[in-house]
This record gives sequence, structure tokens and C-alpha cells, in this order.
Amino acid sequence: MSEEEILGEEDKKYIREKFQKEMKDEVPITLYVGGECQYCDVIKKLLETFEELADGKIKLTIKEIDEAAKNELKVDRGPVILIGKNNEVRYTGAPLGEEGWAFIETIVIASNGNHGIEHHLDEIKNLDKKYRIETIITPSCPYCPYAVLNANRVAIASEGKIISDTVEAYEFPEIADKWHVTAVPTTVISVEEPYSGDVFKVGVANEEELIHAILGGSHEH
Repeated sequence: MSEEEILGEEDKKYIREKFQKEMKDEVPITLYVGGECQYCDVIKKLLETFEELADGKIKLTIKEIDEAAKNELKVDRGPVILIGKNNEVRYTGAPLGEEGWAFIETIVIASNGNHGIEHHLDEIKNLDKKYRIETIITPSCPYCPYAVLNANRVAIASEGKIISDTVEAYEFPEIADKWHVTAVPTTVISVEEPYSGDVFKVGVANEEELIHAILGGSHEH
């Protein structure tokens, strides 16, 4: 699969116009490649194209997964994508198929800050622990991008206190198995240190549900 097959000229025109119209601040994106990585080349080309279409609003860095990165990311292969000044949005696996539109929308929101979260904003920015929302998805699931985008909005609004990690179940089956995932999207909410969590919902969780679960959990730990 090549980048040309993912993005036709019409796609590129649409994305360029969307980026130019809606992006505001520069968005750092880091792509980790390496290991037994099925889609690294495709995602590298895709992100390089996005960087070009964004006219300086995307700052792309590409790194190899070395031992230090494996320890930090808790995976041994790419692609892993980190988005935002606080790496608040992560994709473990390739955002292809149905995930594509929500991935583009996420980049735009990371740039313009229009996350749409109005309630409990101060509370999530001032959490005393870091939380992680893992949304386990497959590329053919039509509902998954909505769950992902909701989690990404919360993470962007929290300015790094909450990490949203989208996990592609076919590429990272060990993570899907860890949470006994039988249907997607499955949302897991964890406290980062020590790393512990529970399956929160199977199906699309909205922003309010995610925030209430985290704020409720923040009083328990």
C-alpha cells in the first residue's frame, strides 16, 4: 500500500484547504518507526504529505524505536505517533481506514485548541496524577473514530494530564489480549503511575463519561 493509494489529488486538495482554514498553531508530531512494523513506510509517507499540505503548521520528527523508546512507549515496534506539545495524543498502530478522518480532525484540534470541552476544564488540567485513555480499535470499525475523537478531545483539553492512546488491535494484539477485548471500540482508563486500569466501556464513550470516570477515579487513588 502506498501513500498515493491512500490520498488521491482530491483528498490532498481537501486536506490542504482544511489545514489552511482551521489550523492555528504549529503541531509537533513524532513518528516512531522500526521493529516488525507493517505500516511504518505508509504512515511515514502520509505524515510527510500532511506536513507538506500544512504549510509549516506541522513539525514532523521521525525516530527509530531504540531501547529507551521501547521502555518509554511500552511497545517494541512502530508505528507509534505522538501528537501535541505534551504528547497528549498517541496512536499505537496506523490510523488508516475508518480512522483517517478523525486523525486529521485531531491534528486540527491540537492546532487550534477547539476541543469543545467546557465542563470540568480546570479540574482535568490540575489532576494530581496522569491518566491514560486507551481506545482499542480496528480500521474497519465505523464507530471507533467517534470514540477516538472524544478521547482525543479530552486529552487535548487536559493539556497533557490525560493521554489518549488509540491502539490498533490487529497490529498490537498483545494489548487487545491484555484487556480481553472481544468487540471494538473498547475504552480502558488507567492511572499511569503505577500503571493500572480497567475496561471502562465497550462502545462509544462520550467526553462527559470519560471526564466523570477520571475525576471519580482521581479521588479513589
